[in-house]
Amino acid sequence: MTVTAHVATYAQLPLRIVGGRDCRLFAADGREYWDFYGGHAVCIAGHSRPEIRDALAAQADALAFYSNVLPLEVRDRAALRLTRFAGAGMQSVFFCNSGAEANENAMKLAIQRTGRTRIAALTGGWHGRTLLALSATTDAKLLAPLAPLLCDCVKVTPNAIDELERIDETVAAVLVEPILSIAGIVELSAEFLKRLRERCTAVGAMLIYDEIQTGMGRLGRPFVAGAHGVHPDMLTSAKGLANGVPAGALFMSAAVAAGVKSGDLGSTFGGGPLACAAILATLEIIERERLCERAARIGESCRERLCVGPVTHVLGRGCLVGLKIPTGARPVQEALLMRGFITGTSADPAVLRLMPPLTLPEAAIDALAAALAALPGENTANVSPPIAAVATRERH
Repeated sequence: MTVTAHVATYAQLPLRIVGGRDCRLFAADGREYWDFYGGHAVCIAGHSRPEIRDALAAQADALAFYSNVLPLEVRDRAALRLTRFAGAGMQSVFFCNSGAEANENAMKLAIQRTGRTRIAALTGGWHGRTLLALSATTDAKLLAPLAPLLCDCVKVTPNAIDELERIDETVAAVLVEPILSIAGIVELSAEFLKRLRERCTAVGAMLIYDEIQTGMGRLGRPFVAGAHGVHPDMLTSAKGLANGVPAGALFMSAAVAAGVKSGDLGSTFGGGPLACAAILATLEIIERERLCERAARIGESCRERLCVGPVTHVLGRGCLVGLKIPTGARPVQEALLMRGFITGTSADPAVLRLMPPLTLPEAAIDALAAALAALPGENTANVSPPIAAVATRERH
């Protein structure tokens, strides 16, 4: 038994990983695993990339850290490269350290700008554990002890266009994930996103896309922002942003950035040289290896091949996939782990999540399909419709 002083805040899988390479993980007992979880959608370009290692070493040799009190070329290059990659009218970026911090600052900025004190979010969404980010969740277990400190949040059911009227002139910002990941891979329709944009514009609320899991090419394009002609006022990114080096980013339209004054935002470690070097190296890999296109193909392969065994529907797109398992996702996760596959569950007990690196080989999908086919359960359908149906779900 390993002795640790680490606080046990996560339910951990029963194995000890000692190394990784691309989409494979190596355990202390010598076993190898296909990684369909990516460290929770973080290792977007695969594990132990030599390009990122070399970029970090070179930057550490030149300058490991200095705060935002001094301009740094590596920070400027990372910001410019990111905004060009994102497109969708995102003209400026504020660097921080995590997705929660990016979301917190986005909502804080909207509240400062509008003078309003309410926010709106989707039922089942997850945006982090800081106070404003928690306010946008629906997890009563987490919310109840902190209720006096939380922001008033209007909740809208995903894809329920008739509920958009709940967003009124008292709302500063609407924070949404284009695909609600922890809710069970619930995809927002193009029509809902268009109508949401129209509603935000009509009432003067800012639209914020939380693309912490959907961005950096995971869905087959840099970000969902800009798809269907819908441009948010801000979008947030983290997780795969630097392929495992802690980094977060808040992107802003030109109109939003123009109103940001000195002192409105700040982060000691945000935009640090090492993080920015890792961001640049990650972007270089994504663009050189055409990982956006590869992610789209991986998603198509998953939809074609993984509706076998206990799986009745394949949800999502790109490298953010949900396997619908009416008999329960947890037993399947455990069975797959025994067979050498690391996967994730969700707040929907019937959805198993796949968030692999965008470098996943076709052989890994074939192997997972074979493992699923060998499990008990009757396959009754092929794939989900393009937009996953929204049902009542467990709250995370």
